[in-house]
Amino acid sequence: MKEGTILKKDVMITVDSKQEHPEQEPEVMNFITEGTYSKKDNCYCITYDESPVTGLDGTTTTMEIASDSVTLIRYGNVSSLMVFEKGRKHTSEYNTEYGIFAVGVTARKLNVELNDHGGHFDIEYVLEVNNQVTSFTTLNVKVQ
Repeated sequence: MKEGTILKKDVMITVDSKQEHPEQEPEVMNFITEGTYSKKDNCYCITYDESPVTGLDGTTTTMEIASDSVTLIRYGNVSSLMVFEKGRKHTSEYNTEYGIFAVGVTARKLNVELNDHGGHFDIEYVLEVNNQVTSFTTLNVKVQ
């Protein structure tokens, strides 16, 4: 495939997430959904519509994946932009029906193994809301 060529196909996306909160039981979420997988230059994109299972019904999620970073973009009922880059803290606003929150994410681990056929990526990160650590999250996403 040449640089600049666009690849786009329908895929099945598996998302496994575990949020560990201080002094609480971990929250685990696993789901499989249909979406699209595309590539432009050296960046892969995964896009899917959220469902009631995730609590984000009416929201579209796009993940832009490079070899050293993942950008998660949500728009619809919930709007946010989160950038995961190992060892760096990124802050942004998280807009919900309940208000706007300042969110910070610091990726501790980031592993990307994607190619034109699919693959997976894994992120371990610390989530802060209004400058308070709220959880340590593990996110595993598989594309087939």
